[in-house]
Amino acid sequence: MVATAISTAVFAVIVLPVLPVLPSSDVGWTYGVSTNSGESLGRPQLVGTVRQVWTGLPARQRANAVIFTADYGEAGALDELGRGTGLPTAVSSHHTDGWWGPGHPHATTVVAVAPGPGRMPGYEDDLRRNFRHVRVAAALLNPDGVRNVEWGGHVYVCTGPRRPWGGMWRDLRNYT
Repeated sequence: MVATAISTAVFAVIVLPVLPVLPSSDVGWTYGVSTNSGESLGRPQLVGTVRQVWTGLPARQRANAVIFTADYGEAGALDELGRGTGLPTAVSSHHTDGWWGPGHPHATTVVAVAPGPGRMPGYEDDLRRNFRHVRVAAALLNPDGVRNVEWGGHVYVCTGPRRPWGGMWRDLRNYT
């Protein structure tokens, strides 16, 4: 009975969000124990970076743009932490998020948020196959250098779709 209580307490701290919110420098070590905790490190910086890229687009371009993330966790972070900051709802083709669709199906600009190259090798090549112009607009890092999913990733601005954004959505969906 005592062993069960101790192991439950230890595992609750590792797998459930039961700890108070701490500065990322105080929880970075937990990434080595459970990657779940480390995946949320740097999310405020992610939102700030994407917002900077988004607001840097001319208003006319933003009117026909979407924010597209390769990872459902990034879309969730942008939607929750970016609420009220002027960011639109992000779309993601990852897992079941892909069922929600491409957002603005006639978008001509896509602000693509891509995780680090180790997570999705060839992602930039996929963007280049679908868009005539792809430029890196920002790099993704986190304040403590924890090498989580976003570490080494980029925010791209993609224009000149080779076919309609809504038409390429089915091919972009992934379950890995």
